[in-house]
Amino acid sequence: MDQLFTHSPIFIIIIVFLIALFILSKSADYLTDSAIIISKYIGISDMIIGATIVSLGTSLPEFATTISALLSGSNELALGNALGSIITNTSIILGIGILYGSIPVSKKSAFNVWITFLGIGIIYLISILNHAAIPRFIGYILLITLPIFLLFSFKKGNNIDTNFQENEKKETITMNKLLILITKVIISALIVALSSSFLVATVQVSASRLGVSEAIISATIVALGTSLPELSTVITSAKKGYGGLAFGNLIGASLMNILLVLSTTISFSKTTLLVPKSFLLFHFPIAIIIFLYLLYCIYNTQKHELTKKEGVFFIIIYLAYLLYNLFF
Repeated sequence: MDQLFTHSPIFIIIIVFLIALFILSKSADYLTDSAIIISKYIGISDMIIGATIVSLGTSLPEFATTISALLSGSNELALGNALGSIITNTSIILGIGILYGSIPVSKKSAFNVWITFLGIGIIYLISILNHAAIPRFIGYILLITLPIFLLFSFKKGNNIDTNFQENEKKETITMNKLLILITKVIISALIVALSSSFLVATVQVSASRLGVSEAIISATIVALGTSLPELSTVITSAKKGYGGLAFGNLIGASLMNILLVLSTTISFSKTTLLVPKSFLLFHFPIAIIIFLYLLYCIYNTQKHELTKKEGVFFIIIYLAYLLYNLFF
């Protein structure tokens, strides 16, 4: 795919990159929306949908980009996209969400935060002890953990919603509408795959011409772009007073980036996944710092919600992260 842009002017490559990024985000939104309606028709509760389908759906751009990167042999791009998206979700996007409305948190909501934090920490520690290489078996373990987590979320949500199930109504749709929705899911999935291929190709060519690491571009520009579904979800939820749903989706998407995106990168890379030095010295540590601060906010808060001052601090952390990547 990258051969299509080898001799193209840089402004053409940038235009294709932006178009691919936009189409990728929009098609992922359509896919998720259609999947939610189908799930309601089947009779799955909103809580379970939020914990599983929405989190999976908003992680589709990262997953599709990772698959395309792995197929083209770009391990650094795949790693940068996964880790960069986690950092982006829990800094700039969370921070913006806090500024738009109340984001309630509690000690109960810290469970997924702890899992994500421990996942990042363990992978980081193993990569240091294993000479900057992440063994494939770590990826396999993460992949096995994914269905276990989804099953746990389903059972947990089902138990919590027991008192409301009698009042819950299935989404009533005709068979023709159901077929249309299924068709939308399939077409959207194909568009996600195609647009991600163009995205990866333009990043590879741009990195080569500018002399910038693919990992850096993917951890910043691509990660921010593929996190747009989370941004729109958080802003809308916070404005409407569903800040808890917004927080759950962000942390859920970050966890999916570990259990689905990063695990796929580790498990199916053509060679053993080597972690760039910049990731060992800066990217992993900044992710750990963000989650430590997030846990501090959850356990230290008196109002059981994230304050606007904390939101501003999350945004500052991301801006510092972005500036470091661009100028150092």
